[in-house]
Amino acid sequence: MLVETFEVSCFVPSRLDGRALEAVVALAGRGAQAGPAVVYIHPYPPLGGQLRNNVALELAARLDRRVTVSVTFNLRGAGRSEGRTSWTGASEQEDLRSVLDMLAAARLSLHPRFHSSADCKSLLAQMRARGFLSPDSNVDQLDAVPLPQVTHTLLCGYSYGAMLAASIASADYPQLKIDYALVSYPCSVLWALALQRRGWYLQRLAATICDAAAAYAVALATNSVPAHVPRMLFVAGTADNFTSIAAYDRWWIQLHAKALQALQALQPPVAADVADRAVSHVLAIARITNADHGWLRRESEVADAVVSWWTPLQSMP
Repeated sequence: MLVETFEVSCFVPSRLDGRALEAVVALAGRGAQAGPAVVYIHPYPPLGGQLRNNVALELAARLDRRVTVSVTFNLRGAGRSEGRTSWTGASEQEDLRSVLDMLAAARLSLHPRFHSSADCKSLLAQMRARGFLSPDSNVDQLDAVPLPQVTHTLLCGYSYGAMLAASIASADYPQLKIDYALVSYPCSVLWALALQRRGWYLQRLAATICDAAAAYAVALATNSVPAHVPRMLFVAGTADNFTSIAAYDRWWIQLHAKALQALQALQPPVAADVADRAVSHVLAIARITNADHGWLRRESEVADAVVSWWTPLQSMP
């Protein structure tokens, strides 16, 4: 079934310093029903990364009609966004959190230096016409444009964007129920993208997997249903230009072992079969044969992997 989407091209403020971030917010269907959301985070800006990259465009073509709201945006220093790329990704984390703050609050914040009250009124009129606002709603503030409530969220990061996506702890936004699709995670070149914070990014990613596996293992052992267990998908090409598939495999084995070790340290101890089932539930891997870091003419295979993995998860807690 073809689902209509309504796109809003706008600028939103970064919560770090108020810099304007170029964004495209897509609302699917008619009406403001609660539903899933997806956020796309692009590769490294100094190397040409920006919101209109081939992987994000293919993913959006496949995912945007399956979700209620999607956000594609330019990090600082990319496209028409203000600011410069930082040395460690810390500023860009705040840019991403600015988008997640809006989804959590169900409010789109338009940047006052780039949008006027007339822009806001025009946008609200279009949203009313498409059923996203009730006819009698009286909203005219730039920082209070309503968005649908979010039930689940997919952070879909590509390369540098994957590093940033995995740096956000799901526990920081429990109402968003975050899952992670990490395409071409740059684990072998984090030193160049994050300098001295390389270890922090790897530790945060591993902690997300360990904590999620622990929550799921406890739920299995007690026959209970957790509020939400974050899941993480890695998509990598076997001919990646920056991280060899051998390096990826070694890293994934280490992540799996670290999660099992964390479960064995729980009190009471988790049975080995339950621990393995829990880690496998949280951590998924898709290897795409002979695909490189750029994914040219292979974008559909990335989308196939992400869509087939995430679509069934939306019916789970």
